[in-house]
Amino acid sequence: MATLTMQPIGPLPEEKPAEGGADLSDIDSGARWMIGGVLHTVVPFYERARYVEDETARNVEIAAEVVEHVAEVTEKLASNVADHLPENGCLQKAVEKIEYIAEVVDEDSEKVEAITEKIDKFSDKIDAKVEPIFKEIEKEFEDSTSNDGVNANI
Repeated sequence: MATLTMQPIGPLPEEKPAEGGADLSDIDSGARWMIGGVLHTVVPFYERARYVEDETARNVEIAAEVVEHVAEVTEKLASNVADHLPENGCLQKAVEKIEYIAEVVDEDSEKVEAITEKIDKFSDKIDAKVEPIFKEIEKEFEDSTSNDGVNANI
């Protein structure tokens, strides 16, 4: 039976005498590759998540503004209609209930807008903390590697 063997691709590693510890250059290089891989995975994912969050917040704000506007118009319309209906009639009571519901919806839409503003401010605070960390890690990674991705310290 034949056995297949591969020829060495590069020079054989030289045996180094142990001088107070192991050679960490391969581990250091491997760690840089791993950090680079994580960095190039996490940063685009974070940016995509922020983009989706921004789009969602923008859509929620627009929807809340539309709901608020419709509620205000409905409230005014119901108030005008109620003024022209007979006192204590069934229709007037129904229109007054619609007016009350429109008021509640208007107040709730304003609360939604306030919450989305708080979320935006909190997201901005997170970005202010995270982005400098990403930039520092990217800078350290770029400084430790040459243009072709080989460890510059070796």
